Amino acid sequence: MNGNPVALEDATSAIDKVESIPRAMRHMGWMVAADLMERWLHSSAWVLPDVWKSPDAPDPRTLPASSLDERIVRMSWAMANPRVRIGMERLREKMANGPAKKLLQRRATKLSWGANGRADFGSQHDSAVQLDWKCQSNYEVIGGKLDTMDDLYGALGSAALKVALVGEATRDAQNGKISLRVTHAGFYIRDTYDFNGPQTLGTWTKDGVLNKKQIFANAVMNGLSFQWGIPSGHVSNADFEQYRIETGLGGDFVIYSDVYWERTDFVLDLG
Repeated sequence: MNGNPVALEDATSAIDKVESIPRAMRHMGWMVAADLMERWLHSSAWVLPDVWKSPDAPDPRTLPASSLDERIVRMSWAMANPRVRIGMERLREKMANGPAKKLLQRRATKLSWGANGRADFGSQHDSAVQLDWKCQSNYEVIGGKLDTMDDLYGALGSAALKVALVGEATRDAQNGKISLRVTHAGFYIRDTYDFNGPQTLGTWTKDGVLNKKQIFANAVMNGLSFQWGIPSGHVSNADFEQYRIETGLGGDFVIYSDVYWERTDFVLDLG
């Protein structure tokens, strides 16, 4: 990356700043991050309600297609990053722990039972959106502000890596207790893509985002560090909000990846 970066395309307006970022992302090889931002830039203006960012978000199957993306983020891409692989290891250890079993128990109460007291518990044919509501058991937060700046950082920032357990549930005819034979575990990513709030999104040049050391050095060189002002390539959520106002574009959306499946075989007593 250039040691003496030029301001973001010499941009001054919010529109110029924002529209330049995907090009800078592609210059750095951040293809997934660029695809996600371009989807936001080209979608009709829509602000994602806060309820979709909470742990108790509504059924994702109720989201309109315009507010849901299941295409851009792929698990094959995500798993190439060590942060995701570490998250998956942690998730394997807790995908059937106490809190997970309690959640699966609540999900089992919604099953349609056959005359033989058996019911399918999800399917490998289900999408991440379907699994998230029917048989997701636990999650691990991946990503943070101190992470390496890479495509995963630019695309997702902090996201939920989730696991869903599928198999067959059995209900005892005598006491009503439910057991679940788990045959597969499905891993997927869920995130929200929005620019709501006061966050600073980094200092960008036409060649890409500055790393932490470059941000400080560039600010000092321009006499604009900290209380002295704002670097010319500085981008915040306010720029995206202004873009939305001026263009009528900028649609927030919820991200679901595809599902990475692993075979397993164990039985859970759900009580």
